[in-house]
Amino acid sequence: MRIAVLFLTLTAVAAEPGMSLIPRGSFQMGRSKLTPDDKTNMRPHILLDDRPVHEVAIDAFWLDTHETTHAQYAEYVKAKKISAPHHWRGSESPSELAKIAVYNVNWEEARGYCEFRGKRLPTEAEWERAARGGIESADYPWGDKFDVKLARHNTEAGPGEPGRYPPNAFGLFDMAGNMSEWTADWFVREYYKDSPPKNPKGPETGSYKVIRGGAWSDQAKRVTVYFRNWVRPSQRQPNIGIRCAKNGPAPEQAINELIGGFKGAVSLYAKNLASGAAFSIKPDAPVRTASTIKLAILVAVFQAVHDGKAKWDEELLLTEDDKVSGSGVLREFSPGRYKLCDLANLMIVVSDNTATNLILDRFSADSVNAVMDKYGFARTRSNRKILGDGKNLKPNPSGWSAFGKQEENKKFGIGVSTPREMARLIEMLDKGELVSAEASKEMLAILLRQQYKDGIGRRLNGFRVASKSGSLDALRSDVALVTHGAEKYAIAITIDGMPNTDYSADNAGSALIAALTPLLIERVKN
Repeated sequence: MRIAVLFLTLTAVAAEPGMSLIPRGSFQMGRSKLTPDDKTNMRPHILLDDRPVHEVAIDAFWLDTHETTHAQYAEYVKAKKISAPHHWRGSESPSELAKIAVYNVNWEEARGYCEFRGKRLPTEAEWERAARGGIESADYPWGDKFDVKLARHNTEAGPGEPGRYPPNAFGLFDMAGNMSEWTADWFVREYYKDSPPKNPKGPETGSYKVIRGGAWSDQAKRVTVYFRNWVRPSQRQPNIGIRCAKNGPAPEQAINELIGGFKGAVSLYAKNLASGAAFSIKPDAPVRTASTIKLAILVAVFQAVHDGKAKWDEELLLTEDDKVSGSGVLREFSPGRYKLCDLANLMIVVSDNTATNLILDRFSADSVNAVMDKYGFARTRSNRKILGDGKNLKPNPSGWSAFGKQEENKKFGIGVSTPREMARLIEMLDKGELVSAEASKEMLAILLRQQYKDGIGRRLNGFRVASKSGSLDALRSDVALVTHGAEKYAIAITIDGMPNTDYSADNAGSALIAALTPLLIERVKN
């Protein structure tokens, strides 16, 4: 849960606290699974109003991470001098209910509250897009299987405090259960058959307004992401509440505002490999690579095997003295001989430092740099072997390249590159231009298996992410090929100079990379 909260803090910079950016994208709206009732022409109950499934494209927008509370609504009542919900005049006072989701508000009151906040009610399509969290064809915000521990439902205890259950992948709380929520749309039973494919806003008129999300009073089948319900707009009920939306900013504006409020230096490059559109910030600034230099080392190993200078099944000797601390698992293994192919996989998949050093002993940092020169990466350099991590470091750096020995280059640690070169390296892999088409494909397959997805891959449900990340006390970096159908993006982001050392999943640099990624994709999408 803390990861999602940190992500929200970052993504809310361009709007206001308590909102999450839902990135532009398409999704399959409606219920994909059939029920016995679908086989008849009758419409016996409302559970059939969520078909047919149809693709909908939604522009980026902001959505409140939590349902509106009594305390928040009380500010609106006081400022506008309007009538309070009728239950405030009974045994319950707004102060007693301050943290509980507000209820007994009709559609006009909900709309008025959102306008008071400078927002609006979400459309029905926006609501479902947000509730799904990027997960296609699932029944619930978290997946296909219902879990009673993930939603407030089927209880007589009434509404609860928003945010008591884990958020979905977009960082939104209570998109299933607690309160049904007003949307902007009028309800028409057959609307799905003629729904516009982009940013649908519902019928122009009607007698009922759509509510979504299910409530504390509903059974599991009514708290799905696709369940549609409706009530008259004048209705006030103890199980209908408010969640507000806001039009999304231009992606570049959001990117700049995120970076502007961050303590640390950001450099990045993103390219749409289909259209050629690109966006960058300090793309040619030399940056410490940390473990992303292992991608260049991987290319050098494949080149050596391709040129007949090495074999995948040759064995390299591991001694106790070879073991270094930090990422990886080989330091836990017994001394012995290990195949080159296994060491190369460990170097990328679990970012194994010990495996990396064994490979550099075999091929040298200078040979890595020669391969980089061969493919035109003049600014991507392997400097030396890895010392380890934290306080458990090898006393003396070793395995220096000629470039790394130069005093002015030692500040970069194990390697240096630029965001543009790292992204171009990814692009050449995608095009099959590094070593050979087959080798490029094999390297991308290894990157797909890379286990550290807390940066670029953190918020990209539905995308394939072939990546390599890196981390130091003050640094987080990530480089990736991101694909979704015919869409392909090469992205490289480095964040350095962070004031706090944090190796937990909540690292601010990793969270910023995760927040920037969908915005970068949106920026270069067309």
